[in-house]
Amino acid sequence: MTTIPQLICERSKDRGDRTFLLFEDQRFSFLDLRREVQQAAAKLRRIGVGQGDRVGLMMANHETHVWLYLAVAWLGATSVEFSRHLKTHGLQTQLASAKPAFMIADVDFIDELGPALEAVQHPTAMIWFGDGGQLPETSVRYNELPLETDLFESPVADDASRLQAISFTSGTTGKPKGAMLSDRWFQIGAKNAAILADAGPDDVLFLWEPLYHVAGWMTLMIGLQRGIPVAMVRKFSASKCWSQIRRHRATLLHYLGGVLNILLAAPEADRDADNSLRVVWGAAAPTDSWRAFESRFGVEIREGYGSTEAQNFTHLNLDGPIGSIGLPCEEFEAWIEDIDGTRLSPGQIGEIIVRPRGDGITMDGYFNDRERTADVLRNGRVHTGDLGYCDEDGYFYFAGRKADSLRRRGENVSAWEVERVINAHPAVEESAVVGVASPMGEQDIKVFVRTANGHQVQPLDLIRWCEKDLAYYQIPRFVAFVDEFPRGPTQRIKKRELPADLEAWDLEQSGYQVSR
Repeated sequence: MTTIPQLICERSKDRGDRTFLLFEDQRFSFLDLRREVQQAAAKLRRIGVGQGDRVGLMMANHETHVWLYLAVAWLGATSVEFSRHLKTHGLQTQLASAKPAFMIADVDFIDELGPALEAVQHPTAMIWFGDGGQLPETSVRYNELPLETDLFESPVADDASRLQAISFTSGTTGKPKGAMLSDRWFQIGAKNAAILADAGPDDVLFLWEPLYHVAGWMTLMIGLQRGIPVAMVRKFSASKCWSQIRRHRATLLHYLGGVLNILLAAPEADRDADNSLRVVWGAAAPTDSWRAFESRFGVEIREGYGSTEAQNFTHLNLDGPIGSIGLPCEEFEAWIEDIDGTRLSPGQIGEIIVRPRGDGITMDGYFNDRERTADVLRNGRVHTGDLGYCDEDGYFYFAGRKADSLRRRGENVSAWEVERVINAHPAVEESAVVGVASPMGEQDIKVFVRTANGHQVQPLDLIRWCEKDLAYYQIPRFVAFVDEFPRGPTQRIKKRELPADLEAWDLEQSGYQVSR
């Protein structure tokens, strides 16, 4: 299997002067890519980075971030990306877990990263990128390192099993876990992502995700594998997205989280369908927005499913029904099973289980965490922690996270199922369900609602809407309205920042009786 260093070499030969990266007003060819990566690798080697070293990166989206990440791979070292949004406490937790021997960061993050490094007290060589900032005497400023003349070949070019990255999960179900991902993991992931995106020789990929997220590197990997350009921006901007896409003539857009709904929420304009996009591909497309987005913007949505622990994509919906995550990729078998491990029949909701058809396809495990690794990787299978079901034709459907559920009146309630119903209301743009403390023990349901532009809805109208499709114990007790949701960099709603208090409209105080 071709590796990252091999791809860099191959593309520099067969694509040469063709564009690899577009960033702001800059254009970099595949030849530029190879030179920049080799130069960065030579600088890092001079500092002391070698095979097997863990190298942390905390950088914004810019071209030097790309060169340095790929230079770490060139050297046979392991990248550990840190979110640029983390504060000192969060950085301290992940630094203490990963213990990188080297850390490369933009100087903009010195106020948060500096104290975290001091608190961890692990010997980490610090390399700062950018001008300004009062740096410790022991630090190295990357910009001031001299150019190297010894642009050596990669010592690990043919090692696909090499540990390419440690990718920390978001920590929504406990403290962050560092998933160990091989070069092979990235190659398979990008191959299937390109199939889902229908990437061809004339396409241009649009990259908005932060590069500490594996989705960002998957877009760059597609560019490397297929030899096509990647147009990268510093961060996602709903107001600038379409102009950026038109400027670069991008044809393929990856979506995550609430991106589709965010773009749909903008006021309609005559130019909506006048864009260069051909395919919008990704995961978690809201079923109710699917056709509306395709019609308004003149694109095709292609949905998939995956997880860091299993693979970037384990399922692809290339020609199946709206709302489905599709069929398993060629590298996997998949099925649905209950809590006792019994396989379920079509239509029954249970946990999505995937089994790789070979070695080295999934993550290698969580870094220094055998116990939690054993919870996920069992008997050659990946227990995804996601709920889903199959239809009679074998197509899979996502039905929420096991961890994103609550216990109410003796019944398990999926937040995803409640949100799905509420989001179908014509006045609702988006919703988020959380569990709140109940005087009866267990939990009550609180829903936060963002209405669509120009619409209003009364809480009781939402309750009556829910009665049509939800069991009595799934119907929210508390309803609160928000203008905006707190979001992470991939535009997913950060539920942990929503107030889990009882300060909201209360069904039980309204006098209305839900039918049973």
